[in-house]
Amino acid sequence: MQQQPFALPARTTLVVMGVSGSGKSEISQAVATTLGWRHIEADHFHPRENVERMRAGIPLSDDDRSHWLDALSEQMLAAQAAGEGFVLACSALKRAYRERLRAAVPGLQFVHLQIDQATALQRVGARPGHFMPISLVDSQFATLEAPAGEPQVLTLDAAASREALLADICAWLRRDLPEAGSGADAAGSTTEIDSANHAAQLGADPIYEGRLARLFDRLTDGLMATLMAFMVLAVFANVVLRYAFGTGWAGAEELSRLAFVWLVFVGVASSMRRGELMTFRMIRDRFPQSAQRLLDSLSWLLVAGASLLAAWGAWMQVQFGWGNHSTVVGYPVVLAMVPVLACMTVLAVLALVQLINLWRRAPQASLAHAQVD
Repeated sequence: MQQQPFALPARTTLVVMGVSGSGKSEISQAVATTLGWRHIEADHFHPRENVERMRAGIPLSDDDRSHWLDALSEQMLAAQAAGEGFVLACSALKRAYRERLRAAVPGLQFVHLQIDQATALQRVGARPGHFMPISLVDSQFATLEAPAGEPQVLTLDAAASREALLADICAWLRRDLPEAGSGADAAGSTTEIDSANHAAQLGADPIYEGRLARLFDRLTDGLMATLMAFMVLAVFANVVLRYAFGTGWAGAEELSRLAFVWLVFVGVASSMRRGELMTFRMIRDRFPQSAQRLLDSLSWLLVAGASLLAAWGAWMQVQFGWGNHSTVVGYPVVLAMVPVLACMTVLAVLALVQLINLWRRAPQASLAHAQVD
């Protein structure tokens, strides 16, 4: 029987909430990708002062969170104004925070990913570089006001598989649709559709978020903006000169191609650091958790190996190519290999960092208590 197209839910506003380590960022991104909705990551909208306080293990007050909640409300309203559904990943630990979000977007739905404290500690300890330290996990459980009894709330076990959580959330979002089936048929249909749509996912947690990462982001963002501006100006100036004055700049096309090569490889390195490259996980997610870890490790080893091989090839080109020059401008053609060498080296380092992240375990030392979102 031919599979029916996936019917979008009537309500297109959702918050995936829970304590740190519950997987709300990953699951919310998966839901957004499956449904074609906008994904909003609440961590990205904390003011720098809040981030530094949390990084230092200092709890945030309600006043500290006030501007943050306002920023999240603005993001949700902007998505609605653009006619887009959205999924917000936000801890939303207190009922007062949830009510504030509901006031901005009436009818807002919440999925609470419930997790035990030991698992949360282990997960947070395995993601070094994030500004949320493991020392603040205990306070999240102390602060959490479970949303039981609140309207439009679904509570799920965060220890369930990613695919199962995605299927349950999508089925719940479709609960009011008349064409949505019930029982085994509905569950089977949701799983099949979700698996097909979820095979390719865009977005994951950043590989590293320390001070070096912020410097790297500023450098790559600035370089990409400069390269793009140069390409636009060079091509535009050449068109004006050619059609308005009958002359033109012979080197514009050649230099634009060089800038494009740099732009592509700098963008790849920047996107990988941010966790914004496309990932295909449909087959991997069908394995048990222990096997998934081994498959992830193998994948990152392959990425590191392939990147190092490409970097070595680029280095060989750099060594032997300085005598060759471009036809028009005359720059050394190995300048086109420099971004390949740099990008592949960065990709190899990031892949090895991610491999280490996979196998790190939470420290067993006693944890300080603090309050944080």
